Amino acid sequence: MRTILAIVLSLILFIAVGSYVQHYIEKTARNIAEETDRLKQLVEAGSWDEAGAVLNRITEEWTVMRRKWNALIDHSEVDRIDDALARTGELINLKEIKDCLVEIAVLKQTILHIPENERLALSNIF
Repeated sequence: MRTILAIVLSLILFIAVGSYVQHYIEKTARNIAEETDRLKQLVEAGSWDEAGAVLNRITEEWTVMRRKWNALIDHSEVDRIDDALARTGELINLKEIKDCLVEIAVLKQTILHIPENERLALSNIF
C-alpha cells in the first residue's frame, strides 16, 4: 500500500512541477513577445533611439530568464535567441529597417515556439 501511495504522490508531484514549468515558460515568452511587438513598432516608425532602449530592456529581461530557461529547455534554442538579439542590436545600430524587421520576426517566432515545443503533448513525445 505504501508503495502505491509513493508512486501516486510522485506522479502528482511530477505533473504539478511540469505544469508550473510550462506556465512559467509560456508567461515569460509572452512577456518578451509583447516587447518585440513594441520594438517592431518603433523600428517601423524610425525611432531608433527608443528601439535601442526597448532592445536593451528585452536583453536585460532575457539575461535573467536565460539562466532559468537553460535548466529547463534545449540549449540550442537559447542560443538561437541570443543570436537573434545580437543581430537585432546590430541592425538597429545600422538603422536597417527591412533586415531589422525580419530579425525581430525571427526573434518573436523563436521565443513563442519554445513553449509550444516544450509542452507535454503526445506529438512532442512520439
